[in-house]
Amino acid sequence: MIGRLSDKMKIGLKLWSTNTQRIPVARDLFVRKVFDYIELFVVPGSGKTIPLWKALGIPYILHAPHSVAGFNPADPSCRDTNLEMVKQAEEFFYALLPEFVIFHPGLDGDQREAVFQFRTFESQAPSMYEKVFIENKPQVGLRGERCLGASPEEIRFLMSGTGRGFCLDFGHAICYSISAGKGWKDVLADFLTMDPAVYHLCDGFYSPKDGHEHLGAGEFDLPYLIGLIGPGKHVTLETGKEHLDLLDDFERDVQRLREYAGI
Repeated sequence: MIGRLSDKMKIGLKLWSTNTQRIPVARDLFVRKVFDYIELFVVPGSGKTIPLWKALGIPYILHAPHSVAGFNPADPSCRDTNLEMVKQAEEFFYALLPEFVIFHPGLDGDQREAVFQFRTFESQAPSMYEKVFIENKPQVGLRGERCLGASPEEIRFLMSGTGRGFCLDFGHAICYSISAGKGWKDVLADFLTMDPAVYHLCDGFYSPKDGHEHLGAGEFDLPYLIGLIGPGKHVTLETGKEHLDLLDDFERDVQRLREYAGI
């Protein structure tokens, strides 16, 4: 049996709220101490699944809806629909009592608008807002859109304006470094000064666009990245999953993570 890494890092399984077919195998892996928590992406309209996730009795982090679901806090025209999605995320929040709630900053808009909308979210869902952490993004989205929160400077602006914490996505930071023509280690060093509480990890390629490769399937210096994660921090594996009702590929990624970390 693999021992839990509570003294070194906490390993997270990323699932979507609609992935209910994976619940039985997730329960088995948690009992076997393969991972420590689930980072659950809230799909709008999936509130009926809340009792199923609550029954698992597993610690959670929530990931709020993002641009794939039409959520964009940088766009004034999305204010009403964004608030509705925040309300749905709040339903998951009160049921699952997550330690963190991760948000993306938005696309093709203005950081000041994003700060304004986050402060509106604070008014609507104050208890959840206290748990909000903002994730950095690549500079260029998968469809060529411009992502907010790509650079350390933008993240500092957003953290200052919202009063909230930081989730560091290693792959996104590396993508940004390629777009900006900067050294990826220097970019990561800058991001680390913001004391991230949560990390997202996958393998990938030195490209402007995100890949989410399985650990060992790309070219990232994974031992170096893993060595940057502080004791007791949360690290969610954001690698792909090939089967709807299995998580054998995730279990292999966890084993690689442990091997790279030397634990």
